[in-house]
Amino acid sequence: MEKVRIAIISDVHGNLEALKAVLKDAANERAEQYITVGDIALKGPGTDVCLELLEKLNPLTFVLGNHEQVYKDFLDGKSFDHSLKRRMIEDLVKYDYAFLGEEKFRYLATLPKKVSIQVFQTKIDVFHAMPNSVSFPIYATEEQAYFDEMFSGTEADVAINGHVHRQSLRRTAEDKLIINSGSVGLPGGESRKVKDNLAQYALIDIAETGIVDIHFKKITYDIDAEIAFAKKRNLPYVDIYEKTLRSGQYLYIDSQIEQYFSPKFKQ
Repeated sequence: MEKVRIAIISDVHGNLEALKAVLKDAANERAEQYITVGDIALKGPGTDVCLELLEKLNPLTFVLGNHEQVYKDFLDGKSFDHSLKRRMIEDLVKYDYAFLGEEKFRYLATLPKKVSIQVFQTKIDVFHAMPNSVSFPIYATEEQAYFDEMFSGTEADVAINGHVHRQSLRRTAEDKLIINSGSVGLPGGESRKVKDNLAQYALIDIAETGIVDIHFKKITYDIDAEIAFAKKRNLPYVDIYEKTLRSGQYLYIDSQIEQYFSPKFKQ
């Protein structure tokens, strides 16, 4: 049976060591094609290098994530002053801009929200969160209507999304698949009961009959090397980045960020 193996890469967030480990594992698994699902950018120190590695693979898709949307907000001159987290994001956007340069920065900022592809007879829609939103979180436990809505106005057989940093597989009422490969570069939310600092991605095998195999993977990577790279590159808010990676818990929250803006911290 003729088939193609595709690796799904989402939410890298500038974590170079995690991406390198995932791409090495995908090559060992004999992935032939790649799909990227947004949020290559921000939080980690290596957005520019991560983009370079992915571009060399000539993926079937690049789509806009909510962090690339922040790049667009920056180019459009939108305010970043209304919350501590947005002020932090502005610092990280400027940091990424310095490494990416104008051309690559603008390229990421202007990616499409959705890309539709076809592999054999299988039609696939790829988007970061929802077809018309890069930031609306859809967890596997959400109501069925949200998953059905993903196929409104499309002839796709399969949807692939990301954003929530959780691996999941859902179906619509009409038995269409929605695949979320999780996050390569950052753990999930701050309320996780089980901490997880592994790099996540997924492999799918597609044949003439459709998807014949789905394999979710979690792999280790060199967190020490990633932290060293972040410090060498003078990543802003590197303490939060290190705590997040080592703990397996998403810590980009106000209680962690506010220390960087307090007078005591600046002394």
